[in-house]
Amino acid sequence: MDQYKFNAERNKMIVNAIVDGYRDYIEHRKDRKVKMKISSAFSWTKGNFIESKIAEECMAHGFTYKKAKAGLTWDYLQFIHEDSKLVFLIKNAAYFNEDCFSQAKLPNHSEKHGPRRTYLHELSKINEVLTFSPLQRSSRIRKESERVEQLALWVSHDQVRMDLETFKSSYTQFHILTYALDDAYQVSEIMHYLPNPHDNIAYLVDDLSGFILGAELTDEEREVIAPEMNEDIMDPAAFDIGIFEDEQHIHK
Repeated sequence: MDQYKFNAERNKMIVNAIVDGYRDYIEHRKDRKVKMKISSAFSWTKGNFIESKIAEECMAHGFTYKKAKAGLTWDYLQFIHEDSKLVFLIKNAAYFNEDCFSQAKLPNHSEKHGPRRTYLHELSKINEVLTFSPLQRSSRIRKESERVEQLALWVSHDQVRMDLETFKSSYTQFHILTYALDDAYQVSEIMHYLPNPHDNIAYLVDDLSGFILGAELTDEEREVIAPEMNEDIMDPAAFDIGIFEDEQHIHK
């Protein structure tokens, strides 16, 4: 799988942007907590800040980006390198199931079913002719408490399907990068996967965690983003539903 790895410069750019985007999100949460009587809904925007920061940084590395829809209500960014004919997405590792990438993982919610992310499987068809090494399957063992079942929540939409068909005919590689937070709510792991449409497995390409720098948080920052006690908070990103803040507002 070495042939699918990104170079060190590109890896550093992505990792730094994830860390910086997450910090932007924390600063936004701190500001909203001071200025608003209630601001818990802003916890749903973490992915928007991370993707927005990558969009800012990737232009200098030959990438462009495009806003796309997973369904009718969830916006996300596709990062595109025209020369290499590749595209990558960013996903929160807490909801990413490498053993069945088109189906969300809902950790600590064993009675709930993960939705089927049809758009991920459709995009993975870009990789139909690529060579996958079984040795590169993730060695993580999925706990039974994190078992998920299929529940198709993705809504069929003609325009979304048309966009995906056009996309599949234009590129030769589709990658997914995930970020994970540790118990201190700090970015602790960034993994690079190549999804295989034939077996629905995301094959490990590279572990970028060694590039993480400056991810440490203060006690004040952790307090702002820590889940409220006795609250059952579920990120709408797990269901590919949510809100996308105005881009100009995010960049302020």
